[in-house]
Amino acid sequence: MTNINNLLKTWQIKKLGEVCKQYFSGTWGEDPGDRGNVFIVRVSDVEDEGVIDYDSLPLRYVENEKIAKYQLRNGDIVIVKSSGSKKKIISGKAAMFIADREKKILASNFVLAIRPDRKSVLPKWLLFCLNSDSAKQFVEKIIGITTYPNLKPQEYLKMQIPLPPIIEQLRIVKKIEELFEKIDKARKLKEEAIKETENFIPSALNQIFSRAKKEGWSREKLEDICIINPSKAEIKPLPDSLDVSFVPMSAVSEETGTIVSSEVRKLKEVRKGYTYFKERDILFAKITPCMENGKSAIAKNLKNGIGLGSTEFHVLRPSEKILAELIHFFIRQKAFREEAKRYFTGTAGQKRVPEEFLKNATIWVPPIKEQHRIVKYLDSLQSKVGSLKKLQAETQKEMEDLKKSILDRAFKGELV
Repeated sequence: MTNINNLLKTWQIKKLGEVCKQYFSGTWGEDPGDRGNVFIVRVSDVEDEGVIDYDSLPLRYVENEKIAKYQLRNGDIVIVKSSGSKKKIISGKAAMFIADREKKILASNFVLAIRPDRKSVLPKWLLFCLNSDSAKQFVEKIIGITTYPNLKPQEYLKMQIPLPPIIEQLRIVKKIEELFEKIDKARKLKEEAIKETENFIPSALNQIFSRAKKEGWSREKLEDICIINPSKAEIKPLPDSLDVSFVPMSAVSEETGTIVSSEVRKLKEVRKGYTYFKERDILFAKITPCMENGKSAIAKNLKNGIGLGSTEFHVLRPSEKILAELIHFFIRQKAFREEAKRYFTGTAGQKRVPEEFLKNATIWVPPIKEQHRIVKYLDSLQSKVGSLKKLQAETQKEMEDLKKSILDRAFKGELV
C-alpha cells in the first residue's frame, strides 16, 4: 500500500477543460450530392460500444477554411452531445477518432469533439476516463431532467479526471489494454458458444426429419394441414361485451417464442382493424425486421379463448393431423426465416412475407404419437438451450463488470 500511496503523490486531479487543447462541433448543411467534400460524424454514427461507424458517414459540402479549423485529427475524442434519448448520452460511450488519409471528417453539431493536450494526457488515457462509471454519473447529474437532453460543453469540461505523469499513463494504459484483450477474447468465445447453442434445435430437427423417407412420413404443404389466416367471421356472433386478449407485436418475445404479455379488452374495442386468432393458433410476424428476428408464438391462455392483435401477424391454425408445437419449432428455424425473406413483397422498411409463401411451405408430418415424442424431446432441448443462454448472458455481464472494475482500480492507482 505504501508504494501505491507514493505513486499517487505524483498524480494530479484536473478538470477536463484543463487537459484539452480545444473542443468543437458544427452545423454543415444538407446533403449536397456530388458537391460533397467532407464526411460528418453524427449521433447515429457513434455506437454504444464506443466506436465510430465510419462506413455510414454522410457527405456534406464545407468551405475549406472551416475544414482546416474543424477537421477531426487522429486521437480526438468524440462524445454524443445532444440526442432525443437521455440513455444515448449517458450510456453511449466516448469514441476515439482514427484518422483516414482518404477522408476529411468533421463532427456534427450534435456531437462534441475534444482534442487532448498530448503534453499532459494520452488520448487513450482520456478515453478510458470518459468511459468510466464516474464519468457517466457526472454526465447524468449535469444533464438533469429534460425532454430533449443536451450536454453543455462548459459543464462537461468541469469533469475532474485523475492525471498521472505521462509515463505512468503509458504503463497503466498498456496494462488495461492487455486485460481488456483477454476479456474480449473470452467474450468472443462465449459469443461463438451462443451461436452454437442456437443451432441445437435446427440440428435436432434435421436429424429428426432425415428419418422421414425411411419411416414413410408424408410431406405436406402448410395450407393442407393448417387454416392460414382464419376468417374473422368466426367471431361475428360474439357479443361486444366479451373480454378477449389483445396482443401487440411488442408482446411477442423473439428470444423465447412466447407471448410475454397481453391486455384484456372488450371485443367491441378490437373487433375491427386487428388480426383474429384463438387458443393454440400460431402467430408468425410477417413484416421486416420482426420476421427475421423470430417473432412467433403459440397463442395460449387467451381470455375466453379469443385473441386479436397486430395486423402484421400471419395466423396458422393446425388441423388434427399435426401439433402446433411441431409447426412452431419448424417455422422458428433461421433457415425457414431466411427462405421466407426471399419472398418478401413491398418497399424498404415495409416488406412482408406473403400468405402464399406459408401456404406452399412444406413440412414432414410423422404419425401423431411420434409427433408427441418429438415435441417432448425438443421441449427438453429448448429448456436446456434457455438455461445455457441465461448462463451465457450472466457471464457477459460479469465481463462488462470486470472491465468497470479494472478501470476503477486503474484510476485509484491499484493496477500494478
